[in-house]
Amino acid sequence: MDPWPATLLAYAVGCLSFATLFCRLKGVDIRTVGSGNPGATNVGRALGPWWGRAVLLLDVAKGAVPVALLSGPAVSGDPRGHSVILAAAVAGHVFPVHMGFRGGKGVATLIGGYLALDWRLGLASVVAHYGLRAACGYVSVASVALAWAFPAGQWLAGVTGLGDAVFTGGTWVLVLLAVLVTLRHLGNFGRIRAGTEDRYDGSSDHT
Repeated sequence: MDPWPATLLAYAVGCLSFATLFCRLKGVDIRTVGSGNPGATNVGRALGPWWGRAVLLLDVAKGAVPVALLSGPAVSGDPRGHSVILAAAVAGHVFPVHMGFRGGKGVATLIGGYLALDWRLGLASVVAHYGLRAACGYVSVASVALAWAFPAGQWLAGVTGLGDAVFTGGTWVLVLLAVLVTLRHLGNFGRIRAGTEDRYDGSSDHT
């Protein structure tokens, strides 16, 4: 497939809101439940944990499948443009056109893309997420750390000679995605400072 149609297709896949779909099937408006965030955590709150897990897995697939199957515009260090494909999928999740550009926070879709880009770095990022969550108790902090862990791992591989370069064009795309995820969690950080952010019980939406 040509690069730009592939990128648009990745965005369209990212726009699929399984959270909204499942809740509508159950007669629930996800925007009126809990935080109003159309993500797996809020679905678990509205419909139960099994529904939340289903949304989580499908949102992860929204990142993994386009990266695995599509090629995008080539960038330095990423000739098949898979980082651009991932960026398009995450953008679709965060800014879905059919929902007025008000979507989720992109972490689950980012996880799927990371695992498809490099399962070793992707898995290390997920492990870092759970480790930091256990240490600090804040899912939001751990989610932001996860977003930064993959590009940081690429940088470290370059510095240590395990990779081809310290930073490539593809890595910078992932840095921009990490910035986006960070910005989407500013509300969580404000609640942490105010002492009102919940710990561990799943009420910190991050998907």
